[in-house]
Amino acid sequence: MAGDKNSKKDKGSGTTKEQGKKDNRKELAKKTVAPKTGRFENTKSFFRGVINELKKVHWPTRRETAIYTVVVLVSVVFVAILIWIFDLILGSIMGVFIK
Repeated sequence: MAGDKNSKKDKGSGTTKEQGKKDNRKELAKKTVAPKTGRFENTKSFFRGVINELKKVHWPTRRETAIYTVVVLVSVVFVAILIWIFDLILGSIMGVFIK
């Protein structure tokens, strides 16, 4: 019986330590929670952050934008012509098999 009491104390003391850790976590969470603010304040803060981030952006110059636009247009035309050629080739091959 004496052994049973000791084993119960060991089990109980582990539970107490675990509960103590949980209580400490709850207390820390309560301390670190920021006070609730209204939707208007949250929205204002969000847009302030957006404006600050947009100030950090490296905006391309007019010349760079024109160059990038030409590169995109040339690439689109090239891919369109490539697809058109493959379509003609595969269409003629399928036409031979279907007849």
